[in-house]
Amino acid sequence: MLIKELITQVARLFLALVLGNLIGLATFAFYSTVFFALNTWKLEVPGDFVNLSDVSYSPVLAVFMFGGSIIAGFIFNLLEGPRSHGPADLMVCIQKGELPNLKGGFITSLLTIISVSSGSSVGMFGPIIHYGGCIAACLEKIFKLLSRGVVLAAGGAAGIAALFSAPIAASIFAHEMLLRRFRANESLPVVMAALGGYFAAVMLLGEDRRFLSIIGDPPPLEPLSLFYAILVGILSGLLSSLYVFLIGSGPKWVKKTKISPIFRPIIPATILYAISPFFPHLIGPGMPAVNMALAGEITLLLLIVLAFLKIAATAMCRSFGFHGGILLPACFFGAMLGSTFDILVGDGNHLYAILGAAACTGSAIGAPIAAVVILFEMSGDYRFIILALVSVSLSCQISRTLVGRSTWDYGLKMRGISLEEDTKQYKS
Repeated sequence: MLIKELITQVARLFLALVLGNLIGLATFAFYSTVFFALNTWKLEVPGDFVNLSDVSYSPVLAVFMFGGSIIAGFIFNLLEGPRSHGPADLMVCIQKGELPNLKGGFITSLLTIISVSSGSSVGMFGPIIHYGGCIAACLEKIFKLLSRGVVLAAGGAAGIAALFSAPIAASIFAHEMLLRRFRANESLPVVMAALGGYFAAVMLLGEDRRFLSIIGDPPPLEPLSLFYAILVGILSGLLSSLYVFLIGSGPKWVKKTKISPIFRPIIPATILYAISPFFPHLIGPGMPAVNMALAGEITLLLLIVLAFLKIAATAMCRSFGFHGGILLPACFFGAMLGSTFDILVGDGNHLYAILGAAACTGSAIGAPIAAVVILFEMSGDYRFIILALVSVSLSCQISRTLVGRSTWDYGLKMRGISLEEDTKQYKS
């Protein structure tokens, strides 16, 4: 009996690893499509406000943005409601022991590819979680040794690990937000799936793939830097609360306008294209601007303006039918907020920006530990983790008190669904 149990448990881990590799391959196809489009219309990002004499519009971006908005409108209209699907739906399925709506999930994945490729001011974190979960659901019968909840959570974790080169953060996130529990018999398969997704991505894309570029040393661990980290956390919590509220409430407001779903994406596309010469930072996920903030290459006033404009742009895009992730936009405005501290009180290293990015990301996704780890896996630099935990903890507590645990939880609240840990509404 002992040998049989040993073989079964090893087989579970092997199957989880295989599942992770398969989702890693699917994530590569997703990422490659978007990456090609982003490089096709790539814009130059300035560190200061653009002079009127230097204003020029990109015809290539116009083709992608307006063509994409038309396609996105038709795809969005295919969804029931219409409502795009995401990690919140996966969380509900895991808690209830149900399979996700695969048709809605894959239509939303296609909508995300079109949205991000078109320059919509959104990211890819949330969609890749749901994409991985849906693929895992399709393969569930092959992996009968794994429970449904573990299969879905493993799928989401593998997607994150593959896209962001962050297997540790992916494993933590799967437990913090998807499973919302830590159990010994579930942890190892999820970890193996995350590693499988990461291995597949590394084989196809290589190891040298960093989203964030950190230059310099972390602030010293002293009372003054701790005080500034606390301030960053408090302001991040307030800013993130506004972000979560607008993203969660926006779709409801847009429905009241009676604008046909087919035509909704054209509205944010038109506005974004109109301001693209002045604020190219807002077009697409915005990681070049984040790296500029980390390097101290953006002026103070522009940082403040970009922080609020990014919140508005992302909320507008998601509300009007462009679908995408909420992590990278949160990382964006958090970095802008933190970089203002670097300019005002920093010592020249421009590294409070990473604290702001971690704090706002943690509040947006509702997974503080995973948020800290994913940013440092994305940068390859773990030296800022102590001060980052201070900022993230404060930010998450403030936003959780004001609007709820995460953007996804707030969206579920708007639909009358609660996944609070102390309730017994759902059982797996």
